[in-house]
Amino acid sequence: MKRFYLGLVAALAVLCVVLFYPSGQAARTQAEPTEAAAVPTHTAALPAARFDAQTSISVLLDGQTREMSLQDYLTGVLLAEMPTDFPAEALKAQAVASRTFALHQRAARKHTNADICGDSACCQGWVSSEGFSAEAVKNAAEAVAATDGLALCYDGELIDATFFSCSGGSTEAAVEVWGSDVPYLQAVESPNEEDAPRYYDETSLPRAEFVRILQTENPAITGAEPLLGTITRTQGGGVATATLCGQVFEGTTLRRLFGLRSTDLTIRDEGERIVLTTRGFGHRVGMSQYGARAMAEAGDGFETILLHYYQGAALYRLELSE
Repeated sequence: MKRFYLGLVAALAVLCVVLFYPSGQAARTQAEPTEAAAVPTHTAALPAARFDAQTSISVLLDGQTREMSLQDYLTGVLLAEMPTDFPAEALKAQAVASRTFALHQRAARKHTNADICGDSACCQGWVSSEGFSAEAVKNAAEAVAATDGLALCYDGELIDATFFSCSGGSTEAAVEVWGSDVPYLQAVESPNEEDAPRYYDETSLPRAEFVRILQTENPAITGAEPLLGTITRTQGGGVATATLCGQVFEGTTLRRLFGLRSTDLTIRDEGERIVLTTRGFGHRVGMSQYGARAMAEAGDGFETILLHYYQGAALYRLELSE
């Protein structure tokens, strides 16, 4: 199998032909390479299973490195990461995001002995097609084939196409979660996700237990302080900071301490018990999978879905170097 390699931006311009611009500009390459393939006007013109089938990727699974085609890898990712009864356009959006994420991880060389791992908590999930229905495998494979070789770029480089389950109404800017501003990972609206299985969650703790957990992070807390103070919020609706027992905690810290589904959090003092309510599930940065489903059900194509969640990015067709 041929391997795909991303080097300098100039090399990327030769390998990637831009298909869609968020501004609606005519398709063009970012640079002017001397040799470039013809630019198709829509994805239906793409030959099926060409780039993905000929590109290999090494995946760390249960401590062992396994080599497979990008096509087989992405099919397994879709089976692991998104319900395959989602609309086809949502599955296509996931395929493009996952392809982009995988190739970005390869370039970052996060893992020593593999391009990427199959752990969703570290990279993105992967499962074998064994045990899945023929229809589920067919839906996943068709989404991969329909988007063969398509990836998202920003300023000529593959983006870090992060995604998550559901948002609670808005995604979050990367800077609010990971501390670094990423121009294409900003807070955007993501409505109509309320029927997602893990959209809403409520945790009730004894007051003493709530205080004890806060003390593991800040031993200066005595428990005698007023429990609830000022809460500030991010543009995406998550808790930026919360003053609890006289000490300031970041929303991401509270999510970690209490094992919460998201930072879109409300805290209610009921005397002997403290109730923590969250909306959404995941870090809420990038593409919401249930938001993608809602957009697809409303008639949006995968291109529109992707360019909504990854602001300022462009959709590229990747080509193999000889």
